[in-house]
Amino acid sequence: MKKSFAALFLVVLLSVSAFAADYYPEYTGGPTTITMWAWTSNENYSIEEFQKVYPDITVVWEDFGVHYEKAQTALAAGSGLPDVLMVEYSFAPEYMDLGAFQPINKWLDEETFIALYGEEALGWCSMDGQIYGTPQDSGAIALFYRQDLFDQYGLEVPRTWEEFAEQARKFKAAAPDLEFNAPPLGYALWWVGLVWQSGGKMFDYSDGNWYIDFTNPIAEKVFEFWGELIDEGTINVTMWWNADWYNSLNMGTTATVLNGCWFAEWLRYNAPDSEGMWRVIAPPNFDPSNPHNGMLGGSGFYVTAHSKNPEAAAIFVNWLNSHPDSLRCLNQYSNLPIMVSKRYEEVVHELAVDDAFFGGQNIVEELWHAHNLINTTFVGLPIWSNLDNALSLLLQDYVDGKIERFADILPMWEERVIGFMEEFGYPNVIIGELPQD
Repeated sequence: MKKSFAALFLVVLLSVSAFAADYYPEYTGGPTTITMWAWTSNENYSIEEFQKVYPDITVVWEDFGVHYEKAQTALAAGSGLPDVLMVEYSFAPEYMDLGAFQPINKWLDEETFIALYGEEALGWCSMDGQIYGTPQDSGAIALFYRQDLFDQYGLEVPRTWEEFAEQARKFKAAAPDLEFNAPPLGYALWWVGLVWQSGGKMFDYSDGNWYIDFTNPIAEKVFEFWGELIDEGTINVTMWWNADWYNSLNMGTTATVLNGCWFAEWLRYNAPDSEGMWRVIAPPNFDPSNPHNGMLGGSGFYVTAHSKNPEAAAIFVNWLNSHPDSLRCLNQYSNLPIMVSKRYEEVVHELAVDDAFFGGQNIVEELWHAHNLINTTFVGLPIWSNLDNALSLLLQDYVDGKIERFADILPMWEERVIGFMEEFGYPNVIIGELPQD
């Protein structure tokens, strides 16, 4: 019996060792120091765990906030980027195109990447077969709502977008000074994300070609749905990220917020007086029998072209965003409720506890469910800044009455995006049908 147990233990030990070697290779260089720029808090806890395993790699974490302007200045100068740069998925193709990153396939091949993060995440961190980094947090869309207001006004939690519209109208009729909060005007991320959440997309990249189709049936349906609610005055689309909005969340004049799962921690720290009032669920769908989800935000860590030790940087970004010891730290100390790594499954249940701020709801399990509904691939455009600015201008025209129907924005937006792609020299732009997943 003892001999059998010892043999079994040896097999398990060897399996674990092989697993670790496959996913987390040995560092073959000498003592080195790498730097990283990030806006998440308390990455140092994960770094401490990393350096227990890789003592020859010293990681210097620098909290630069949202550092895009500084990064672009360094890139233009030809020096000054850190070894590791935090970038939102939507902006990543733009940085890839600018040559800001260098491939790490030598230390993290495609097979291993897919095993750790899933095939859908490959497009967030790679292009043309070159892997540049690893995904960290999920911005899976979730619906945050005030349970106290839903109870007070007899509202039901919506499971479809039609039910959402019905409850929003009911709420507005009963309480004209209160409202459902809708996607904010002027942020492309929300509108692209909602199309994604409905099982569609507006652009894609495949085999060296960029595909653009803003007027496909799913995009039209999404814009027509929200346009009707906006035109009715049923929902508020203008009050976001300002003092009035913060106050409305805290004091209970806003009943719902549609946002990425990262908003859970943002809400906790910015609306402390509303503790116990909020709940969260996966977002409604047009077809609940075939639910989808998308993301609003989410970021990865990429090895920059200026890194003098890409081996150390590659080993670090992979360990940081996939190893269970790091995932625990990121969840506990960095206010990241959900990570992309498939290994998060190993720790998610131990992190799932009743949350007093959300009325005792187990929000980690709920947000993990929302994340797992992401079943349509997505990649950002390499002109994301221009995409965003173009939408802001069109939405202002809509508000000013220069554009009659909200859905009429789509062909105009498409035309401007195509113009930008041509202006910046992208020759392989295909207009029309998008490639199928």
